[in-house]
Amino acid sequence: MRPGRMTPERAADLTTRWVRWYTRRLPAPVAERRIDEIRADLHDHIAHERACGTSDRRTALSVLSRLVRGVAADTVWRHRVRPWIGDLMKTIAIAVVVIAIGVAAMAYAQEDDSPGLGMIGLVLILGSIGVTARSVYRRRKGAGRR
Repeated sequence: MRPGRMTPERAADLTTRWVRWYTRRLPAPVAERRIDEIRADLHDHIAHERACGTSDRRTALSVLSRLVRGVAADTVWRHRVRPWIGDLMKTIAIAVVVIAIGVAAMAYAQEDDSPGLGMIGLVLILGSIGVTARSVYRRRKGAGRR
């Protein structure tokens, strides 16, 4: 295996890091329960893919795809557990981080000739811009205030 090659374990580690980040500053039992839930799901996902004979590369891309598709649901879950009362700067900070991940995914995709990973990076970037623009718009209209 080449250094820097994406494996299912690396994709799962990236996903776990995302979960740890979006559960920070939550009560410890709530955060740990969520982290354990996602870890178990990732373990089952990877075990199932390997049992089906899926390549490690395809499995890693599948895990990363689930990470990208789940960001919105994770954000909604986080907001329900502990609402961010109209703090636009947090939304912008999150967008910057997600955009950076998207740029890294696109750069890695070019290096590794992975068009799927490049598309995931593009979706991250465009999605972050869209969510941030929507948040700014809602804040200006007063919908973000409670």
